[in-house]
Amino acid sequence: MNKDPTTASMVDIWQWLRTVFIWRGSILSKILPLLLLLGLYAAGMVWVWQRHLPLPLAFLGELTNSVVYNLVLGLLLVFRTNNSYDRLWEGRKAWGDVVVNVRNLARTIQLCVPVTTEPEKARRQAVLTMLPGFAVAMKLHLRDIADNQDLAPYFAPPQLQQLAQSRHRPLQVLIWIQDYLQQEFQQGRIDTVRLLEVNQLLNTLIQGLTACERIRQTPLPRPYVVYLRRLILLYCLSLPVVVAPKVGVWTVAVALLVGFILLGMEELGRQLEDPFGLDPDDLPLDQICTMLTENVQMIAGDMSPAPPIPTDNSPLQTR
Repeated sequence: MNKDPTTASMVDIWQWLRTVFIWRGSILSKILPLLLLLGLYAAGMVWVWQRHLPLPLAFLGELTNSVVYNLVLGLLLVFRTNNSYDRLWEGRKAWGDVVVNVRNLARTIQLCVPVTTEPEKARRQAVLTMLPGFAVAMKLHLRDIADNQDLAPYFAPPQLQQLAQSRHRPLQVLIWIQDYLQQEFQQGRIDTVRLLEVNQLLNTLIQGLTACERIRQTPLPRPYVVYLRRLILLYCLSLPVVVAPKVGVWTVAVALLVGFILLGMEELGRQLEDPFGLDPDDLPLDQICTMLTENVQMIAGDMSPAPPIPTDNSPLQTR
């Protein structure tokens, strides 16, 4: 049944306003301490001006009107935000490739590796279960989580012990999967063409893993971040000195508004820089792993519920 246009419009307005005033996961919750310090500083400048005392940093006040200064600051903020969003998007594409290749690999193993005995069927089922286990191991690896509790539904106890001692758990899982496929090839249950196909899928999984590691291990150069923050600080310290003689007590509101814009943009770039963490704005890796588990179970003909995996914090809803 179609929704009434007026009702749908009111719902859209409500969702828009809810997004504006949301607190959990917002940038404001991260920069609030800095904004409070900036507000106190602006109030101090107003107090100094009201008592006709010389304002400090008055010689820097003209920076706020400098076209060159504002242009450089704006360009650096835009570059910071775009670079961080590119990292988020590249990470999401890498995980999308992992999802595609895990599904294809599970489908190929299920349909193209024949089994005639119960032990052979059990071995194939164990390998199919390892596929979403690889995604979970990759998630833990990117988050630097050493606990293997989330891997327990996917691996036997001896394998869990080996993973606990492994220096690279996702790669160890792929070695197990490739060893199984190589054994099936040697026993004549899959041909050379099929072996090349599954090896290519395994290679693409490694490519996706490596892409995520590159993002995780290559933050924005520290000198760039330090330089940008110094420019923001200098601007925020200079602004109340210039504004106080013009607007008086409203200087605090002006300083908070400008600080919210500049500090918020910088914090936004910082949060998006590492998209694999546990922040609300990060990629929903737990949900992706749960979805992959259900997909592989369906392909394998196992309709039992997916292993319980902790869910990510829900990302901000923008619609």
